[in-house]
Order: sequence, then structure tokens, then C-alpha cells
Amino acid sequence: MILRILLTLLCLNLLSCGGPSSPATDTAATAPSTESTAPKEAKRPAKQRPSNSASAHFASNVQAIGPAMTAKQELMQKDLQQLGQAITDNEFLGYYTGAFGPNQITLILAEQQGEEIRGYSVCAGNYRPLTGRITKQNPGEAYTMELAEPGDDPYDGTFTFTITPAKQQLNGEWKPFRTKGNTARSYTLKSKKFSYQPRVGRWPEASQRLLTEEDVWNYDAEELRLMRNEIYARHGYSFKIKDMRYYFEDQDWYMPVTTDIRRDLTTTEVANIELIYEYETYYEEYYDEFGR
Repeated sequence: MILRILLTLLCLNLLSCGGPSSPATDTAATAPSTESTAPKEAKRPAKQRPSNSASAHFASNVQAIGPAMTAKQELMQKDLQQLGQAITDNEFLGYYTGAFGPNQITLILAEQQGEEIRGYSVCAGNYRPLTGRITKQNPGEAYTMELAEPGDDPYDGTFTFTITPAKQQLNGEWKPFRTKGNTARSYTLKSKKFSYQPRVGRWPEASQRLLTEEDVWNYDAEELRLMRNEIYARHGYSFKIKDMRYYFEDQDWYMPVTTDIRRDLTTTEVANIELIYEYETYYEEYYDEFGR
């Protein structure tokens, strides 16, 4: 009797503990580990970007580069903003662009008041105000004009040309005020409407969206420099530096129309310029980690 009671208690104790069973499968331990079995993706080291790297060059803001705009520059920007309607109302006002010696020039005819004409020449990183008059006009056929630069620069001179609206073309000569160190030039310029085009160029995304470090880290210093200056070129910036000037003047979409585009840059472009410049600046130092 006592033996039966002891056997009964033993069975109840086993049942209360869940009874003997196989050990649970440890899926975390037995499943193949991606980290351990697959090759690790190569990761570049974090780039050291001192907080003052871009701001030291850009005065904390790309749009604050350089001195304040002069009264003449302010007038030019106002003229360019209003030129669209002026072109609509007048058959010869507008932009004329083409080869001028080794460089590209754009003549901008901005305003007509009777026989008086006012405008600008933009070439090789320089802009010069132009004033003059129509010397002969046959509306619908041809206009002959003479416009002079101010004369306070050793490279100033006089543009004399004929515009044929039907051909959308301007033909003429430029003669320097000072012959020493200057060469008279003949030119044929085509009428061409200027507009900001954010989708042109090799890296159009730099004007369309915020770039990430992944977008720029694997380019070399020269490519980054082109990427950054391409943003300026889309706004019609006229370059003083020869290699940039020649590179962009060889692009069919490019047209120099101004020497100050700070106010035209979008907030996206400002942020991208700063990021690109940081990689430009530190490319040589970090070439082994970031170069191709």
C-alpha cells in the first residue's frame, strides 16, 4: 500500500514539471548567420569634416561670397529680370551669343528709348555696360547700331553691328579704344533666349535634389570641381578661369550672361555646393580612403 502511494506521488510530480522532453531548438544559434557567413560589405571610413571647412571658404553661406553688388550690377540684374517682356515687345532686344576670338561673348540689348540703346557685353568673366544708338533702321529688315563700353578699362572698345531680325543674327566689328595690347575683332552672333535649365549638364541632380555623401565621395578633385561649377554654369555664370571657361563654352547648353549669380542659387544648390567643396578640399588628404 505504501509502495503504491509512493509511486502515485512520483507520477504526479513528473506531470507537474512537464515531464521529460527533447531540448528546445535554438534557432538563433543554429540558423546560419549572415554576418558570419556572407562577406562583409566594404565600408569607407567616416570622413573627417571639420565644422569650418566649407564655412571658411564660403563665409558660412555661398550667397555671401565676395563684395556687395555695385549699383551697376544691381541695374544689370534688374534688366535681366525684366528682359523677357522687353524681348516680347521688341524685335531686336535680347541675347546674342557666339565666338569672340578664343572666347564666347554674349551681347545683351536690354532697353530702347527712341534711338538710344542700352545693354551689356559679357565675356571671359567680365561684364561691361553698353550705351549707344541706332544709326540706321529698317523695321522688319535690319538695324545698324553702335554701342560703346565705358572706356575706364584698358580693354574697352566700341561694338558696331547690324541686326537682321529675320535671320535672328547679329554681324559686326569691335574696335578697342586703345590699340596697344588689343586686337580688333569681327563676330557673328546668334539670337538665343537664355533660361535657367536645372536638367542640363553631366550632373543635373546637383540642381534638382540634395546630394548625399554617397553621391560625391567617389569622384576625384577635378570631377568635383566640374560638378560644383556646373551649378554656376546653369545660371549663365561667365567664368574668368580659363579651363572652366573653355570647358563650359564647349557645352551646347551653356551661355554666359552674368558675372554674379549668388542670388539666383536655390537653397538646394547652396547646400550641394558646400558639400561638394568639402570633398574637393579634403580629396588629396583622404585620397586613399575616398579616391577610386
